[in-house]
Amino acid sequence: MLNRSSLSRIIYFSRCALDRDALLRDDQLDKLVRASRRQNEFALITSILVLDRGWFCHMLEGDRDALNGTFRRIAADNRHKEVRIVEWREIPRRELLPSLELLDRNLITQDILDKFALDDAFTRGTPKPSLVHACILALQQNLLAKRGIEALT
Repeated sequence: MLNRSSLSRIIYFSRCALDRDALLRDDQLDKLVRASRRQNEFALITSILVLDRGWFCHMLEGDRDALNGTFRRIAADNRHKEVRIVEWREIPRRELLPSLELLDRNLITQDILDKFALDDAFTRGTPKPSLVHACILALQQNLLAKRGIEALT
């Protein structure tokens, strides 16, 4: 009998459909992050959600069934429009640490986001999985370094 791993990764992007008013938007993001962290922790999902120039980009890792349920909720969530999967596959091990980390464009992340130019790829609708994956891992490494963690082993 073939023993297959159920550890999987989903990478998707979508248009952000949050309120344009900054205060309302911040409140919506806060609620999104709090609820998502609770759900991810319960389902043992790790993820990084990036918000950049009107796009969400999200990489999630976890059990295949848990990811299926989580992605169904995301796709039906009215805070996202035009949800498109970049990659959905089994993986040998996790690469992400947080249950959910929201990263947006700021002084700390802008160099990485500019280097990978994901917003251009999303606009064209043709992001390469390897490019999105590399960007998210670079953002995570930057986040860890900011917190005083030098490298993952």
